[in-house]
Amino acid sequence: MRLSLRTLYGGLLSDLEKLTDSLYRYQTQIATGKKYQLPSEAPIELNYALGYRRALADIDRYRESIRETRSFLKTTEGALEGFKKLLERAKTLAIQGANDIQNPSTRQAIARELEGLLEEALALANTQHGDRYVFAGNRPTGYAEGEKPFMLEKETLPDGQVVERVVYHGGQENLYTGYAEGARILEARNGEEALMASDLFGALIALKNTLAHNNVADPAKEVEDIQTQIGRLDRVLNHILEERSDLGARLNHLDLKDQLYQDLHTTLIGNLGEVEEVDYLEAVTRLSARRTAYEAALKAATQTMGLSLVNFL
Repeated sequence: MRLSLRTLYGGLLSDLEKLTDSLYRYQTQIATGKKYQLPSEAPIELNYALGYRRALADIDRYRESIRETRSFLKTTEGALEGFKKLLERAKTLAIQGANDIQNPSTRQAIARELEGLLEEALALANTQHGDRYVFAGNRPTGYAEGEKPFMLEKETLPDGQVVERVVYHGGQENLYTGYAEGARILEARNGEEALMASDLFGALIALKNTLAHNNVADPAKEVEDIQTQIGRLDRVLNHILEERSDLGARLNHLDLKDQLYQDLHTTLIGNLGEVEEVDYLEAVTRLSARRTAYEAALKAATQTMGLSLVNFL
């Protein structure tokens, strides 16, 4: 059976084109680090890659939510630590005020320091993380100018007595944030539960009044026995410590979840690399083999092109 020159040349050119395409593919893989450049080159691998990328995007979103929530909770934790120190100081002052060596003048001085602690407590209650109040529950923002979640109100009675109380204007519900598919975590407890329920402000105001009146009990003027005030402070402190303990548990949970996300992120990056990234050693080896085959084919083609029609007669 004789071969026509057209058939012979066509076969040679087809082989050279295939080898050229192969050379280009491996050269591109080495240059880009990717196994494929077009979806049509590896549709199955591309489908896997898209799935991995969607999962990675979800993880990045959830980890960002965790980081922001954790930062918010750390601000809240700092405020609770401030309350703890403040209450410990108030208790120290109460014990000092109960000592018989104190006189009306020194107790007035202690009462003035307690006035400062009350102002500090109010400032801590209105702690902000960015522009959000940390003890305002589901209303962390949206306050009119001059308005805050916790505000001290004073009322002057007909007899001239000034009655003080702190009023809560924040959200009545807790604020939750999502950190996983279908999962939420408590971010901000409402101020009624977090602070007002502890009688924090009432205890400080009553203690101040008691000391200002030289520890003379007078229910009509909201003045109680000093020992009663010390007991109230202990209960408030226990409440604050419980709040801090609960917050610490939430922080630990977020830390654990973030670590799990980090491990999953590492696994997905590895899986994505397996379907997308080229094995350089394998690609270089194949490129070298294709180059050798191409040079041999080119040499064979050159020799064949030099044949005359007589060789096939």
